[in-house]
Amino acid sequence: SLEFFEPLLVEGVPRAKPPPEVALIGAKDWAFSVVAFLVGKKLPSKNVKQILERKWGQVGSLSIHVAGNGVFLIRFENLQARDWVLDNGPWDVWGHHLAVRPWQKGMSLSLGECKSMPVWVKLRGVPLQFWNKLGLSYIASVLGKPLHMDASTMNRYALHFARVCVDMEATSPFPESITLEMEDGSTMSIEVEYPWRSAACSLCKVFDHSNRSCPRATRREWMPRPVVMARKKPEDAEGWITVNRRGSGEVVDRPSVTEEAHRAVRDVVEKAGTETTTLPASSSVVEEVPGLVSDGFEQVGTKPPNTPVKVVAGPLHNPQSMESGKATAVTVGGNASSPTKLLPGSSSGHKRKKKKGQSGHGGGGSRRGLNDPSKHCEVRHFISSNSISLVGFLESKVKIHNLDSVVRNICNKWHYTSNHSVSLSGRVVVAWNPSNLSFVPVLVSEQAIHGHAILSNNACIHVSFVYGQCNREARKTLWDELSHCAGANRNEPWVVLGDFNVTRFGSEHASSCTITKAMMDFNKAVVAAELEDLMSTGCVYTWSNRRMGNGAIAKKLHRALGNWQWFKTLGDTYAHFHPPGISDHSPISIQMRTLQQYRGRPFKFLNHWTSDDRFMHVVAQEWGKAFSGSPLIVLHKKLKSLKAQLRSFCKRPHSRLADLRARL
Repeated sequence: SLEFFEPLLVEGVPRAKPPPEVALIGAKDWAFSVVAFLVGKKLPSKNVKQILERKWGQVGSLSIHVAGNGVFLIRFENLQARDWVLDNGPWDVWGHHLAVRPWQKGMSLSLGECKSMPVWVKLRGVPLQFWNKLGLSYIASVLGKPLHMDASTMNRYALHFARVCVDMEATSPFPESITLEMEDGSTMSIEVEYPWRSAACSLCKVFDHSNRSCPRATRREWMPRPVVMARKKPEDAEGWITVNRRGSGEVVDRPSVTEEAHRAVRDVVEKAGTETTTLPASSSVVEEVPGLVSDGFEQVGTKPPNTPVKVVAGPLHNPQSMESGKATAVTVGGNASSPTKLLPGSSSGHKRKKKKGQSGHGGGGSRRGLNDPSKHCEVRHFISSNSISLVGFLESKVKIHNLDSVVRNICNKWHYTSNHSVSLSGRVVVAWNPSNLSFVPVLVSEQAIHGHAILSNNACIHVSFVYGQCNREARKTLWDELSHCAGANRNEPWVVLGDFNVTRFGSEHASSCTITKAMMDFNKAVVAAELEDLMSTGCVYTWSNRRMGNGAIAKKLHRALGNWQWFKTLGDTYAHFHPPGISDHSPISIQMRTLQQYRGRPFKFLNHWTSDDRFMHVVAQEWGKAFSGSPLIVLHKKLKSLKAQLRSFCKRPHSRLADLRARL
């Protein structure tokens, strides 16, 4: 129950004025709290709570409170747990950045008022003499207000980059480099990498929305000049065209063509009650004001603009949603304000160029892929015979409108997702049996689908299905993704499997042992992500051009890699590379097995026990004991009792053996 306190009257107006100790007591309840801002996407609060409890619950108990749309207040039980969350960023929820900052009195809990945001950045090329608290503070101050650095940077474990957290303003240009002036007067450039860059609004100076969705922003619409001139009316002044609001017959004339009149027209448009306005016919830049329901202001010109590229959201389907016609969009990696452009006729969004003499091992061995119904039977047989519950199809070549029927025909009642949002033909399709596990895609890109699977025993494993591009430069994006996922999954088991379109070692090529730059890039990415190959059986070479003689080429392009937590938790699992079937690539399967508990060393009867003088006496003594039960049970109990006595023979060494040990 609440209490009543007499309000304070100030000029006849009641005012609440609690004593200072009330605020102090209340602030102590939130002393070990952080405020988390989910930037770029509004996700259900229930799902966000579950993810944060799973990620941060390992450091202690916590309570999560919804403070607003995309704003969460998390209270920890001690200061160490709070600092652990602040120091081990960056954090994300389903691929969307989660900005975390400590709670303070008077701090705004509205994302719309958030004019600055803590951002983790990587500084590459920092001189060693500046690799300290003061040096990094001076360098990071160019970006904003430095907050802290991660443990790896503080302890100088890896010196190829420094990761620091900087409180950056919404108006920041997010520079790609920092100019550092050395002690001798010379300058050098330090590269800056942003794992996450928010689409801030430069007009409102907040991170709540971007310029594109800002209510104060203006939009432009192109129309051919003849169409614009056709709207000119006889009563319009010279050089002006009247633009009417839909459903309105009122006209407001602005006949002046001077700059003052043009500004006056804009002032009229910004008023809420404006129905129509006029524009100079010679205007080259015309703006559409939000809130004015009209055909839009036309920009006079002679050439049409470039056709916008249509980006289709990736589907995450289940049988219920497919019946109702609904689909859940999958998070797409990259900057949301600049979506990846898909080129017609390209499955990956990049035109592939094949040099003379280059082997084309990037495809799936068929022009039609899984569009061929005759292949569905073999795929179904492979899934059932290997007891597979989670499967990834690479280079399926299935269009998004046919994906539902293809997946249903192969594995009915399974859920699935794909990367059609960034690939016209869906380079990667993932399907899973919901009765055995659930798969949640976290990051979907052009070359991979990264997610985590919840098994039937509630264990969580992270799985990445990879299909690398044939171009070395294009694969660098994939290597950056693996590095990002390695940091996010370093405390949980993570496996990466698929077709990387590059070998690691010279021995993995049947006809050449040359170490190429692409192989060196791959090895650097594997080392940086702290991955290692799983134990494997089956085919050594996973792809071949199916030729004979001197023209035969075979390579190991497919592999399964795991991090340290995978080997620690699921070390007895192994990858099996099956013989190629409908494709020229070898399928990979990983058999999940439960760890066998150690039950001690098995009993072994040593023949030299029979030469011991005590052997017959011990056997007769143990065999003479009385046991209850059936004859078979009595025999079992006598043998078990005898084993303990025989083992004692090994614990009592012979006198000669004891003498030899003493002499040694």
